[in-house]
Amino acid sequence: MAKSPTPPKRTHIVKRESGWAVKKEGAQRATKVYKTKEQAVKGAEKTRRSGSDVVIHKRDGSIQKWVKSKK
Repeated sequence: MAKSPTPPKRTHIVKRESGWAVKKEGAQRATKVYKTKEQAVKGAEKTRRSGSDVVIHKRDGSIQKWVKSKK
């Protein structure tokens, strides 16, 4: 029996009241919350190296940039 394709892994950077959150897609809680968006992008770089796309959102929730994984 053939395996169904694995859904792509994605990590989102989203605005929260307390800062910018790095959150894996489908998770209920953020992995970590940073004070600035730049810090959150740097923090999400680890997940990108491990095969996860990083989706950076604007303050309003729309997508600003989609960075493909390095794998």
